[in-house]
Amino acid sequence: MIHLAIKYFIRFGQLDIPSVGQLKLLKKEAELIDGVLKAPSEFIEFELNTGVASKQFYQYLGNALDISADQAAIQYEQSWESKFENDHKVMIGNLGVISKTEGTYTWESHFNTSQFYKDIEVGNLPNSETFETELTAQKNDKWAIWAIALAVIALLAILLKQ
Repeated sequence: MIHLAIKYFIRFGQLDIPSVGQLKLLKKEAELIDGVLKAPSEFIEFELNTGVASKQFYQYLGNALDISADQAAIQYEQSWESKFENDHKVMIGNLGVISKTEGTYTWESHFNTSQFYKDIEVGNLPNSETFETELTAQKNDKWAIWAIALAVIALLAILLKQ
């Protein structure tokens, strides 16, 4: 049951653990700051709460196990209860470990994207100067005047033809 929950987490980026908390996969986009392209990052955040998993999650489990969503919800909650009764640490795939010490839950992440993405120094981008000159050229373009002039010529042609 837990392995299906891990698959759901990888696919949808969120996993609710009954009576414990919630794991979320958060992403931060790359940014250009002072000539350095900061690498994008992904990390897993753990929030303590006693929320209930979504209907979508239970339907996913039910479809994978070929049972109803209600039965999937019951079995899922029981599987987590038995995990924490037997062990004080529960592995969530290769992503990390949830530990229970004296009634509190903690998350230790093994998920590190900094080994895949590095910051890149790009300096001043030559395209930025080209873009600025194109903007000034567009401001100087008198397209509205040309559109009105063509409209007047077209109306005159229509009127003179009649």
